[in-house]
Amino acid sequence: MSEPSAANPTVPPDTTGNRQRRRVRWFPRSSVWYATILLFLVSAVIEPGSVDSVSINAMLPFAGILAIAAVGQTLVIMQRGIDLSVPGMMTLAGLGVSEYAAAHGGKLLPAVLVVLAVALLVGLVNGLVVGFLTVTPLVATLAMNAILIGAAISYSGGTPSRTPKGLSTFANDKTLGISHVVWLALAFVIVVALVVSRTVWGRRFVSVGASVQAARAAGVRVELARLCAYMAAAVCYAVAGIVLAGYLSTPNISMGESYLLPSVAAVVVGGTALTGGRGNIVGTAVAAVFLTQLTQLVLSMGAPTSTQLVIQSAVIAIAAALQVSDREAILGLLRRRTARTVP
Repeated sequence: MSEPSAANPTVPPDTTGNRQRRRVRWFPRSSVWYATILLFLVSAVIEPGSVDSVSINAMLPFAGILAIAAVGQTLVIMQRGIDLSVPGMMTLAGLGVSEYAAAHGGKLLPAVLVVLAVALLVGLVNGLVVGFLTVTPLVATLAMNAILIGAAISYSGGTPSRTPKGLSTFANDKTLGISHVVWLALAFVIVVALVVSRTVWGRRFVSVGASVQAARAAGVRVELARLCAYMAAAVCYAVAGIVLAGYLSTPNISMGESYLLPSVAAVVVGGTALTGGRGNIVGTAVAAVFLTQLTQLVLSMGAPTSTQLVIQSAVIAIAAALQVSDREAILGLLRRRTARTVP
Protein backbone atom coordinates (compact mmCIF):
# COMPACT_ATOMS: atom_id res chain seq x y z
CA MET A 1 0.00 0.00 0.00
CA SER A 2 1.47 3.34 -1.04
CA GLU A 3 2.15 6.16 1.38
CA PRO A 4 -0.15 9.19 1.25
CA SER A 5 1.42 12.12 -0.55
CA ALA A 6 0.55 15.25 -2.45
CA ALA A 7 0.92 13.28 -5.73
CA ASN A 8 -1.44 10.58 -4.53
CA PRO A 9 -4.19 12.35 -2.61
CA THR A 10 -6.65 9.49 -2.99
CA VAL A 11 -4.85 7.39 -0.39
CA PRO A 12 -6.29 8.25 3.03
CA PRO A 13 -3.80 8.98 5.79
CA ASP A 14 -3.28 6.40 8.47
CA THR A 15 -5.40 7.61 11.38
CA THR A 16 -5.32 4.38 13.38
CA GLY A 17 -2.96 5.81 15.95
CA ASN A 18 -5.07 8.94 16.30
CA ARG A 19 -8.22 6.90 16.78
CA GLN A 20 -6.48 4.80 19.43
CA ARG A 21 -5.33 7.92 21.24
CA ARG A 22 -8.84 9.33 21.15
CA ARG A 23 -10.25 6.09 22.54
CA VAL A 24 -7.71 6.10 25.37
CA ARG A 25 -8.84 9.57 26.43
CA TRP A 26 -12.27 8.21 27.22
CA PHE A 27 -10.77 6.25 30.13
CA PRO A 28 -9.96 8.23 33.27
CA ARG A 29 -6.30 8.42 34.22
CA SER A 30 -6.84 9.01 37.94
CA SER A 31 -6.68 5.84 40.01
CA VAL A 32 -9.48 7.03 42.30
CA TRP A 33 -12.05 6.08 39.64
CA TYR A 34 -10.87 2.48 39.56
CA ALA A 35 -10.53 2.36 43.35
CA THR A 36 -14.14 3.54 43.69
CA ILE A 37 -15.42 0.94 41.24
CA LEU A 38 -13.45 -1.76 43.04
CA LEU A 39 -14.84 -0.60 46.40
CA PHE A 40 -18.42 -0.96 45.20
CA LEU A 41 -17.67 -4.43 43.83
CA VAL A 42 -16.08 -5.48 47.11
CA SER A 43 -19.01 -3.99 49.02
CA ALA A 44 -21.45 -6.02 46.94
CA VAL A 45 -19.59 -9.20 47.87
CA ILE A 46 -18.86 -8.51 51.55
CA GLU A 47 -21.98 -6.58 52.54
CA PRO A 48 -24.62 -6.52 49.76
CA GLY A 49 -26.92 -4.36 51.87
CA SER A 50 -24.45 -1.47 51.66
CA VAL A 51 -24.96 -1.11 47.91
CA ASP A 52 -28.70 -1.63 47.53
CA SER A 53 -30.88 1.24 46.33
CA VAL A 54 -31.84 2.35 49.84
CA SER A 55 -28.23 2.49 51.02
CA ILE A 56 -27.02 4.28 47.89
CA ASN A 57 -29.76 6.90 48.16
CA ALA A 58 -28.83 7.44 51.81
CA MET A 59 -25.10 7.63 51.03
CA LEU A 60 -25.09 10.02 48.07
CA PRO A 61 -26.33 13.17 49.88
CA PHE A 62 -23.54 12.85 52.45
CA ALA A 63 -21.06 12.25 49.63
CA GLY A 64 -22.34 15.41 47.96
CA ILE A 65 -21.91 17.46 51.15
CA LEU A 66 -18.37 16.11 51.58
CA ALA A 67 -17.61 16.87 47.92
CA ILE A 68 -18.65 20.52 48.33
CA ALA A 69 -16.48 20.94 51.42
CA ALA A 70 -13.58 19.04 49.84
CA VAL A 71 -13.64 21.26 46.74
CA GLY A 72 -12.92 24.20 49.02
CA GLN A 73 -10.13 22.28 50.72
CA THR A 74 -8.71 21.44 47.29
CA LEU A 75 -8.41 25.12 46.38
CA VAL A 76 -6.48 25.82 49.59
CA ILE A 77 -4.18 22.82 49.21
CA MET A 78 -3.47 23.83 45.61
CA GLN A 79 -1.94 26.97 47.16
CA ARG A 80 0.27 24.84 49.44
CA GLY A 81 -1.91 25.48 52.46
CA ILE A 82 -4.40 23.58 54.57
CA ASP A 83 -7.63 24.73 56.16
CA LEU A 84 -8.60 23.41 59.59
CA SER A 85 -11.56 25.77 59.95
CA VAL A 86 -13.87 23.38 58.07
CA PRO A 87 -15.78 22.14 61.18
CA GLY A 88 -16.24 25.62 62.61
CA MET A 89 -17.44 27.16 59.36
CA MET A 90 -19.86 24.33 58.62
CA THR A 91 -21.25 24.43 62.15
CA LEU A 92 -21.63 28.21 62.22
CA ALA A 93 -23.28 28.18 58.79
CA GLY A 94 -25.79 25.49 59.73
CA LEU A 95 -26.67 27.03 63.07
CA GLY A 96 -26.57 30.55 61.67
CA VAL A 97 -29.12 29.86 58.95
CA SER A 98 -31.49 28.20 61.41
CA GLU A 99 -31.18 30.85 64.11
CA TYR A 100 -31.38 33.82 61.75
CA ALA A 101 -34.41 32.44 59.94
CA ALA A 102 -36.14 31.65 63.23
CA ALA A 103 -35.56 35.21 64.43
CA HIS A 104 -36.81 36.79 61.19
CA GLY A 105 -40.06 35.04 60.43
CA GLY A 106 -38.56 31.97 58.76
CA LYS A 107 -37.14 33.90 55.79
CA LEU A 108 -34.59 31.60 54.18
CA LEU A 109 -32.95 33.75 51.49
CA PRO A 110 -31.80 36.57 53.81
CA ALA A 111 -30.45 33.96 56.23
CA VAL A 112 -28.43 32.27 53.49
CA LEU A 113 -27.07 35.58 52.21
CA VAL A 114 -26.00 36.65 55.70
CA VAL A 115 -24.23 33.33 56.30
CA LEU A 116 -22.43 33.53 52.94
CA ALA A 117 -21.33 37.09 53.75
CA VAL A 118 -19.93 35.86 57.06
CA ALA A 119 -18.14 33.05 55.20
CA LEU A 120 -16.52 35.55 52.83
CA LEU A 121 -15.35 37.57 55.83
CA VAL A 122 -13.92 34.46 57.50
CA GLY A 123 -12.10 33.49 54.30
CA LEU A 124 -10.83 37.04 53.94
CA VAL A 125 -9.35 36.97 57.44
CA ASN A 126 -7.78 33.56 56.85
CA GLY A 127 -6.30 34.72 53.55
CA LEU A 128 -4.94 37.96 55.02
CA VAL A 129 -3.38 36.21 58.00
CA VAL A 130 -1.80 33.47 55.88
CA GLY A 131 -0.95 35.45 52.73
CA PHE A 132 0.05 38.85 54.06
CA LEU A 133 1.06 38.19 57.68
CA THR A 134 2.75 34.89 56.65
CA VAL A 135 1.31 32.95 59.57
CA THR A 136 1.46 29.18 59.10
CA PRO A 137 -1.87 27.97 57.64
CA LEU A 138 -2.09 25.22 60.24
CA VAL A 139 -1.97 27.72 63.11
CA ALA A 140 -4.10 30.42 61.51
CA THR A 141 -6.98 28.19 60.46
CA LEU A 142 -6.93 26.17 63.69
CA ALA A 143 -7.33 29.40 65.65
CA MET A 144 -10.12 30.50 63.31
CA ASN A 145 -11.87 27.17 63.82
CA ALA A 146 -11.92 27.72 67.59
CA ILE A 147 -13.33 31.22 67.09
CA LEU A 148 -16.07 29.92 64.79
CA ILE A 149 -17.09 27.14 67.16
CA GLY A 150 -17.29 29.63 70.00
CA ALA A 151 -19.35 32.01 67.87
CA ALA A 152 -21.74 29.21 66.89
CA ILE A 153 -22.30 28.19 70.50
CA SER A 154 -22.78 31.80 71.59
CA TYR A 155 -25.19 32.64 68.76
CA SER A 156 -27.33 29.53 69.19
CA GLY A 157 -27.28 29.68 72.98
CA GLY A 158 -26.65 25.94 73.08
CA THR A 159 -30.21 25.18 71.94
CA PRO A 160 -30.28 25.11 68.12
CA SER A 161 -33.49 25.90 66.25
CA ARG A 162 -34.99 23.76 63.53
CA THR A 163 -33.98 24.65 60.00
CA PRO A 164 -36.47 26.54 57.81
CA LYS A 165 -38.97 24.33 56.07
CA GLY A 166 -37.83 25.43 52.63
CA LEU A 167 -34.25 24.36 53.32
CA SER A 168 -35.28 20.98 54.71
CA THR A 169 -37.55 20.41 51.72
CA PHE A 170 -34.78 21.26 49.26
CA ALA A 171 -32.19 19.07 50.99
CA ASN A 172 -34.45 16.03 51.29
CA ASP A 173 -36.31 16.14 47.96
CA LYS A 174 -35.19 14.65 44.66
CA THR A 175 -35.27 15.54 40.98
CA LEU A 176 -35.14 12.74 38.40
CA GLY A 177 -34.68 10.35 41.30
CA ILE A 178 -31.48 12.06 42.47
CA SER A 179 -31.17 14.13 45.64
CA HIS A 180 -30.97 17.89 45.25
CA VAL A 181 -27.80 17.77 47.36
CA VAL A 182 -26.12 15.66 44.68
CA TRP A 183 -27.21 18.04 41.92
CA LEU A 184 -25.84 20.97 43.91
CA ALA A 185 -22.53 19.17 44.47
CA LEU A 186 -22.27 18.40 40.75
CA ALA A 187 -22.85 22.06 39.95
CA PHE A 188 -20.10 23.11 42.37
CA VAL A 189 -17.64 20.60 40.96
CA ILE A 190 -18.32 21.51 37.34
CA VAL A 191 -18.13 25.26 37.88
CA VAL A 192 -14.94 25.16 39.96
CA ALA A 193 -13.27 22.66 37.61
CA LEU A 194 -14.05 24.83 34.57
CA VAL A 195 -12.89 28.04 36.26
CA VAL A 196 -9.61 26.50 37.39
CA SER A 197 -8.80 24.72 34.13
CA ARG A 198 -10.34 26.93 31.42
CA THR A 199 -9.86 30.53 32.50
CA VAL A 200 -6.89 32.85 32.61
CA TRP A 201 -7.43 33.41 36.31
CA GLY A 202 -7.46 29.65 36.86
CA ARG A 203 -4.15 29.18 35.08
CA ARG A 204 -2.60 31.95 37.15
CA PHE A 205 -4.05 30.39 40.27
CA VAL A 206 -2.43 27.05 39.42
CA SER A 207 0.89 28.71 38.60
CA VAL A 208 1.06 30.26 42.08
CA GLY A 209 0.64 26.87 43.72
CA ALA A 210 3.17 25.26 41.40
CA SER A 211 5.92 27.84 41.89
CA VAL A 212 5.61 31.07 43.85
CA GLN A 213 8.89 32.41 42.46
CA ALA A 214 7.91 31.75 38.84
CA ALA A 215 4.47 33.25 39.41
CA ARG A 216 5.99 36.42 40.88
CA ALA A 217 8.38 36.67 37.96
CA ALA A 218 5.41 36.42 35.58
CA GLY A 219 3.67 39.27 37.37
CA VAL A 220 1.01 37.17 39.12
CA ARG A 221 -0.22 38.55 42.45
CA VAL A 222 0.55 35.62 44.72
CA GLU A 223 -1.13 36.98 47.84
CA LEU A 224 -4.33 37.71 45.92
CA ALA A 225 -4.47 34.13 44.64
CA ARG A 226 -4.13 32.77 48.17
CA LEU A 227 -6.74 35.21 49.43
CA CYS A 228 -9.19 34.05 46.77
CA ALA A 229 -8.49 30.41 47.67
CA TYR A 230 -9.39 30.88 51.34
CA MET A 231 -12.46 32.99 50.55
CA ALA A 232 -13.79 30.49 48.01
CA ALA A 233 -13.05 27.64 50.42
CA ALA A 234 -14.99 29.31 53.24
CA VAL A 235 -17.98 29.71 50.92
CA CYS A 236 -17.79 26.02 50.06
CA TYR A 237 -17.74 25.06 53.74
CA ALA A 238 -20.67 27.38 54.44
CA VAL A 239 -22.76 25.89 51.63
CA ALA A 240 -21.93 22.39 52.83
CA GLY A 241 -22.97 23.37 56.37
CA ILE A 242 -26.22 24.93 55.19
CA VAL A 243 -27.17 21.87 53.15
CA LEU A 244 -26.18 19.52 55.99
CA ALA A 245 -28.37 21.50 58.38
CA GLY A 246 -31.28 21.18 55.98
CA TYR A 247 -30.72 17.46 55.59
CA LEU A 248 -30.55 16.94 59.36
CA SER A 249 -33.49 19.33 60.01
CA THR A 250 -32.03 20.17 63.43
CA PRO A 251 -28.35 21.20 63.36
CA ASN A 252 -26.06 20.78 66.35
CA ILE A 253 -22.79 22.23 67.56
CA SER A 254 -20.79 19.16 66.50
CA MET A 255 -22.24 18.75 62.99
CA GLY A 256 -19.05 19.80 61.23
CA GLU A 257 -16.51 17.86 63.27
CA SER A 258 -16.74 14.70 61.17
CA TYR A 259 -15.83 16.55 57.95
CA LEU A 260 -12.32 17.81 58.70
CA LEU A 261 -10.33 14.62 58.15
CA PRO A 262 -12.51 13.37 55.25
CA SER A 263 -12.17 16.73 53.45
CA VAL A 264 -8.38 16.40 53.50
CA ALA A 265 -8.57 12.71 52.61
CA ALA A 266 -10.78 13.41 49.60
CA VAL A 267 -8.25 15.92 48.28
CA VAL A 268 -5.29 13.56 48.65
CA VAL A 269 -7.10 10.45 47.41
CA GLY A 270 -8.50 12.46 44.51
CA GLY A 271 -5.01 13.13 43.18
CA THR A 272 -4.14 16.64 44.41
CA ALA A 273 -0.64 16.80 45.87
CA LEU A 274 -0.20 18.31 49.32
CA THR A 275 2.77 20.21 47.89
CA GLY A 276 0.43 22.40 45.83
CA GLY A 277 0.10 23.10 42.13
CA ARG A 278 -2.45 21.63 39.79
CA GLY A 279 -5.44 20.08 41.52
CA ASN A 280 -7.91 17.42 40.49
CA ILE A 281 -11.35 18.88 41.29
CA VAL A 282 -13.28 16.03 39.68
CA GLY A 283 -11.02 13.50 41.38
CA THR A 284 -11.82 15.13 44.73
CA ALA A 285 -15.55 14.64 44.11
CA VAL A 286 -15.05 10.98 43.15
CA ALA A 287 -12.91 10.50 46.25
CA ALA A 288 -15.76 11.92 48.33
CA VAL A 289 -17.99 9.14 47.00
CA PHE A 290 -15.24 6.61 47.69
CA LEU A 291 -14.76 7.72 51.30
CA THR A 292 -18.48 7.93 52.04
CA GLN A 293 -19.10 4.46 50.66
CA LEU A 294 -16.08 3.16 52.58
CA THR A 295 -17.54 4.61 55.78
CA GLN A 296 -20.91 3.06 55.02
CA LEU A 297 -19.31 -0.33 54.40
CA VAL A 298 -17.34 -0.17 57.66
CA LEU A 299 -20.37 0.84 59.70
CA SER A 300 -22.63 -1.74 58.05
CA MET A 301 -20.16 -4.42 59.12
CA GLY A 302 -20.61 -3.32 62.74
CA ALA A 303 -17.20 -1.69 63.16
CA PRO A 304 -16.99 1.18 65.68
CA THR A 305 -16.37 4.80 64.76
CA SER A 306 -12.75 4.49 65.91
CA THR A 307 -12.15 1.94 63.15
CA GLN A 308 -13.61 4.37 60.65
CA LEU A 309 -11.12 7.05 61.73
CA VAL A 310 -8.20 4.62 61.54
CA ILE A 311 -9.21 3.62 58.01
CA GLN A 312 -9.53 7.25 56.90
CA SER A 313 -6.07 8.03 58.28
CA ALA A 314 -4.62 4.97 56.56
CA VAL A 315 -6.20 5.99 53.26
CA ILE A 316 -4.59 9.45 53.50
CA ALA A 317 -1.19 7.94 54.31
CA ILE A 318 -1.34 5.44 51.45
CA ALA A 319 -2.53 8.03 48.93
CA ALA A 320 0.20 10.48 49.97
CA ALA A 321 2.84 7.75 49.75
CA LEU A 322 1.67 6.79 46.27
CA GLN A 323 1.87 10.43 45.17
CA VAL A 324 5.44 10.69 46.44
CA SER A 325 6.46 7.47 44.70
CA ASP A 326 4.85 8.58 41.44
CA ARG A 327 6.60 11.94 41.62
CA GLU A 328 9.98 10.32 42.32
CA ALA A 329 9.46 7.93 39.41
CA ILE A 330 8.67 10.81 37.06
CA LEU A 331 11.68 12.80 38.24
CA GLY A 332 13.91 9.75 37.81
CA LEU A 333 12.64 9.23 34.26
CA LEU A 334 13.30 12.87 33.41
CA ARG A 335 16.83 12.66 34.80
CA ARG A 336 17.60 9.55 32.72
CA ARG A 337 16.27 11.15 29.54
CA THR A 338 18.22 14.33 30.22
CA ALA A 339 21.40 12.30 30.79
CA ARG A 340 20.97 10.59 27.42
CA THR A 341 20.57 13.84 25.52
CA VAL A 342 23.50 15.64 27.16
CA PRO A 343 26.74 14.84 25.23
